Parts: sequence; C-alpha cells; structure tokens
Amino acid sequence: MTCFKILIMTIISFLLFACSDISDKADELIDTNDDDDPQTSILLSGKVADGYLSGAKVCLDLNNNKACDENEPVTFSTAGGVFTFDDVTQAQIDSAPLLVEIIEGETIDEDNPGVFIDKKYTLTAPVGYTFVSPLTTMVQSEIEDTGISREEAEGSVQAKLGTTLDLGADYVAGSISGANSDEFERLHKVARVTTVVLQTNIALVEDVLTETETSFEDLLGLVVSQVLEALNTITEQVEAVGENFDPTVIAESDNIDDANVNAATLEDDIAEREAAREIADANIAEVLGGEESLHFFEAHHRDQNTIEFSYGTVTKTGENTINILHTRYDQGTNSWVAAEDEDDRHSICVLDNNSWHCVDENMETMTIEGNTVVVKTGGLDATRTEITGVSVDLAGKNIKPFLNNPEFSLVIDPTSHFSAGTTGYKLSFKRTTPMHALYKENVAAATDCWQGGDNDHVIQVGQPFNPTDTWCNNVFIRTGDGNHMTDGMAATTLNDLISATPAVNPRYIEDIKGAPIFNRDFELMAEFVEGGIVNYYRVHYGHNGPAAVGDKISANWQLITMEEQSLLTFTIPDVFAEHGDIRREERAQFFAVHEGYVRNGHIEPADEHSDNEWVFNNAARDQILTAFDYSLLANFSICSAENVDFDPKNAALGSGASAAEFVNAATNCNSVAFSAEEVIGTTLATDFGFLKFKAAGIGVFLGEVANDDHAVLVFTWSVNANGHIVVNAQASRDNITEHLRLTLAKIEKNTRQISLLIFSQEAPSENELSTIKGSIFGNIWGVY
Repeated sequence: MTCFKILIMTIISFLLFACSDISDKADELIDTNDDDDPQTSILLSGKVADGYLSGAKVCLDLNNNKACDENEPVTFSTAGGVFTFDDVTQAQIDSAPLLVEIIEGETIDEDNPGVFIDKKYTLTAPVGYTFVSPLTTMVQSEIEDTGISREEAEGSVQAKLGTTLDLGADYVAGSISGANSDEFERLHKVARVTTVVLQTNIALVEDVLTETETSFEDLLGLVVSQVLEALNTITEQVEAVGENFDPTVIAESDNIDDANVNAATLEDDIAEREAAREIADANIAEVLGGEESLHFFEAHHRDQNTIEFSYGTVTKTGENTINILHTRYDQGTNSWVAAEDEDDRHSICVLDNNSWHCVDENMETMTIEGNTVVVKTGGLDATRTEITGVSVDLAGKNIKPFLNNPEFSLVIDPTSHFSAGTTGYKLSFKRTTPMHALYKENVAAATDCWQGGDNDHVIQVGQPFNPTDTWCNNVFIRTGDGNHMTDGMAATTLNDLISATPAVNPRYIEDIKGAPIFNRDFELMAEFVEGGIVNYYRVHYGHNGPAAVGDKISANWQLITMEEQSLLTFTIPDVFAEHGDIRREERAQFFAVHEGYVRNGHIEPADEHSDNEWVFNNAARDQILTAFDYSLLANFSICSAENVDFDPKNAALGSGASAAEFVNAATNCNSVAFSAEEVIGTTLATDFGFLKFKAAGIGVFLGEVANDDHAVLVFTWSVNANGHIVVNAQASRDNITEHLRLTLAKIEKNTRQISLLIFSQEAPSENELSTIKGSIFGNIWGVY
C-alpha cells in the first residue's frame, strides 16, 4: 500500500511528513477513487516550496489567468508546504495548472522560520505536477511561451539547470538524504535565487506600469520568461560561490543582470505578449492566394563591422505556386534593391525513396494545396513541411518588438507604431514525416574545408582529423588505447565506432573508443558500447595538456535500416545540447556510410513547431520600411574633455565643479537645448538604470542607488533656462535622506541614442544642492 493510500485512510497532515517518497507526482497524490466519472469530487494534495511555504494561497487556475479567482478551487498551504484540495474533479486536475500566490505579511518561507515574506510573487506548475516551486514555474513558462509538450519543457529547463533530476520532485526533502542529495541541494539553491529575482522584478514591473492597464498574466509571463533565459547563468553563479551562498547577493549581482526585465522596453514587451493572446486562426494559403504578400525581415553580419539588412517577399506566382524574392538595403545608394542570388556551397543530402539526394538547402519550392502551404527542399517528398499560422491586428502597436531580430531593431525608429490595416502572422511549420539529412559543405577541394577557422592549421587530406573530400563531414575514430597518435582516422564503417566494452574511469579523450561530436566550440565524446548504450562525455581542453573528459551521461543508440540504408541513431542529451547551442530539431542524430565514409546527419522529427518570428502583410511591410533608418547605426562621440570628478564624502579625490562651470562645459561641448515636449514620454537608459519621464514634471528612476541595484525612485524634472533637464530625487541610505540631482545637457541625439554631458550632485538638503559642487561626465544613453 502506497504512502498516499495510508494518508487517505488516516490523518492527512500527520502522515504527509512520514512519506519518504520525494516524487510528488499527481498519480501518487490524487485519490482516483473507484469512480471513473471525471466530474466526481476527489482529493488532491501536494506541496509548495522555495523552501517550504506555509500560509500561501493555492488554487487550480481554471482560466489560466495567473490569479486565484472566486470560482476556482482554493486552499492554503500549511507547515511543510502541504496543501490539500478536498473537492476538485479529475477534469479540473487534468486541465488546469496549479497556481500559488505568496501573500505579503502572511506567507512564511521555512528557509527563514518565523519571518513573513515581505514581497509577493507567484508560482505555477504544469498539469500533472503536485510539487510547486520556482523550477516548475519555469517549466510552465516554457509550455506557454513555446507550445511544446510538458516533457519537452521539462527537458529544456533541466538542460538549463544542468540536471537530469525530476523537476516535479521535492528538492527540499531530496536534499536531506539519498543518493542525489547534493544535486537536490543545488536545485534548492537555484530556486532560492530565482525567488529573489522573481520578487524584485515583479515589484519593478508593477512600479513602472502603475498607470497602465496591464494584466498580471502578461506581467508574470514577461518576468518568468526573462528569468528563464538567464537560468544557465543563475545556475553557474550558484555553483561558483560554493559554501558562501547567499541568494540575495547572487540575485542582486551584476553577473545575472540578464535575468532582469528591461524597464525601458516594458510597455512594448507587454504589448507583444498581449498581441500573442489576441491571435486568430489565419488561412495562410488564402492570404497568399489573394492579392497580399507576406514579408519577413532579416539582418546578417557580413563581417565584424558590417550588418546586411534585407527582407523577403513571399508571393503567389501561379495558380498553385509561390515564390520568394529577396530585397537588400544598399548602403551606397541608401535604397532597397533586388538581392542577387548567392552561390551557397552548403547542401543537404536527404534520404528519400531509398537513396540519398543532395540538394542546395536554400532551394525551396512552395505550393498551395487546398488550405495548406507546402514547402519542399529540392522537390523531395521527405522534406515536405506544411505551414499554418495565426494573425494579429497590429494597429497601434510599437514596431520594434515584432521584428524579433536584435540587429534589425537597431535601425528602426523606436517611437514608430503600426497603423490601421497592418497585420502580423506567426507561422507554424509541421513536418509530415521525419527527415534524415546529411550535411555537405560542397567546397571546391577538400583543402578548402574549415574556412574561417584556425588559419595556422594546414589541412592535409586523409591525415588524422582532416577531411577526405569536399563533404567536410567525416566522422573520425578514436581507438580508446590511450595513445592520441592512433586517433583521428576517418571511419569507413559503422562498426569502426562501436566499442566492445565501456571505458573504466577515463580521464582523457584518448581513453575512450568512439567518435567525437563537434558543434562550434563545443565537443562531446560519444562511446557506442555493444548492446545499445552510448556514453557521452563533455570534453575539456587545457592550454597545453591533453583533452580531459568530464561529465558523463548515458543514453541509448540503435542500429536501424531506413529505406535500405543502415543508420546508427542517437540523441544528444538536452543538458549537453543546450550548452552546445544545438537546436532542438537537430538533437536526434545518426551516422551513415555514404560515398565511402561515415557521415554525420540529423533527424528532424515529424511534429509542429513555430519559427518564433513574425511575417507581415503589405501595409505592415511599408510601415517597417518607413521606420527603417540606417543612420541610427552611427555611433555618437562622448564629450569627455570637460569631465570633473568629485566625491562628496571625500572631497580630496577631486575639486569638483560648480553649476556655473557645468554650464560653461556644456557650451564648450556645443550642447543643444532640450524642449519639454521632446522629453515627455521618453525613457533614457543608462549603464546604472532607467529614467522614465512622464507628464507634469514627474518621472520614475529604476536602477542602482548606493548598494541597491534595483532601487525605484520617483523624481521631479524640468527644463531650465539653459535648455538642460534637471532631475531631482531623494534616496534613503542608512536611515539618512540624501537629495540627488542630475542635470543633463544634450550634445547630439537621434531616436535610438543620445550623447549627454551630465552634472551629478548630492547633498543632505535640497537647499544645499544650489551651491554644492558635483561631478561632470559625458556618456551615451539609450533612448526608448
């Protein structure tokens, strides 16, 4: 009899603490009863934690709005984070995620016994979980933002955390004892840091958006998605501090700034999330079958100093055929011109109709079949992809957030908005069958392989770890005998890669038989052991010593026959793939013999995914092109010749400057007067925070003040007779109020950035600001 069955038959609160199983999955904690009716009332129990949280509000979020509403099942957690619903239905459990609202002044985190939490935050968990934590909140965010399955979302978050442990398990209990106690303790620490980041950012966003109508659903979604992007970094910082762990110190350090939302772009980022909820099904075939075209925008680095901007136009050219035309921006003529077809040396060799077919990977054909747009590469059926999509009315929305390309955003006027008649489409691509594809570089000669790599390396064709032909896609053998001199020959059979027995405690890559797997600056050693086990080792290169192997993850490999071809198939573990920047659709890989050598390929699964980029109708394209301003790439110069240092707490560090001397310095820098009209509604982003200027001389600063990296200060502002912005604020340090003033002189400005000369003062009283000396410095700030 399971621990849960005993719990149902006796006293719930007592025996929950006696259960030793830390895997709080729903099938163990839900009393399924003997009634299969999904509407029958049953009992659901679980736990909520950063550390265990008592006094938190827990509900089933039936409408998925990130709030516990009156018509939803609600309960409260008790000691040990335990919560119990005694009147929910299986239908509700199967459809609604769990939501936990931490209540200021009422909820206690048992990591800090007896202390009420003073900043609210919200946690969620996907359907099927009964342990709710910051980690399950990340999983639910992945599901909602990407549309992937619960299992895929958990794998993605596990990869960012560098763990294979179940994220629905109770890491608090797991850290106390057991084989994985150290790993559970690490996850608990990551969760604690994440909690502080969530608290800080939720408070920050609410402060910034206090005068706007923003749903908490969008607010929380934005905060959690930003934290999720930085989860790798948070994990690394937790590991780096070792025993000196303090979640607040880590959360407020500069090392994880990427986890914090961008206060300057909050309103636009929220607008994009709102748009994602306003989507409507769109018949893409019908759109293209009419008079509309679809347009997508791209930017590529041609070299270190040059970005090439272009857009593609997808248009119906025949009864059932579609064509893509590319237009690029010509920097010489400052105009958009038709792009010439480029010779792309890359090919893919696709398994189709019992043989390999090598085609240019950009040679795509698009046709309309009924209500479906079908894309094929090289006309091959095995590459067939069907496109569907949703549409959003873009009228009134800022243009920049919908481009999704950071380089292209640099040349878009940040104040530009879409007007009536503009529509955006977010497309989904569904591959109807799995595609097995080998990569082929297709260079003129084997000695041309690895162009752009190590210029000191001379390619000797056929020598160890050197290509044999123009494919540039050989799989090389490591013999596992401990001697690197016997490694590196190109494999000619799949059996060359298979080891009879696994390596025992290998230290170096030469100790393992198998094949290296490369991806950019990332390398794995894959040991294919007879019987179907593959051991993956992360390879670490020192400056002079041999390549060492570290973390090991075991999985399975298979030898299969697919369309008369023998394939050795395997899947890169998410933990390694995430760090190696291997796309999800390329993690399932294979080796195959073709043209005399073993080649590496990937298997793109038959499923649906989104490319996460917007495409636009004709009207939206025109407005994007109108907002395009190549001159925004120009770098402003800093007027630094007039800089004067001053520390009010240590006057000996510099003589400081007076207000009159700042006026003269601004004149010497050829400053230009501000107008109040241009300031209203503007946000200026600095390296230490953001200044948001509102009407009626009021604004909000978010950023660094003394030891607080996430301070929120309300300030007053005005434009003085010299045309300078004067910002006044107050800050409390060690229970002492200090008066702060920034005076900003404009040197040059465009819609993306501004060069300023700045006069910084602080004093014990407002009156003293009129006479006290301060610092003068030049800087470039962002404009939003």
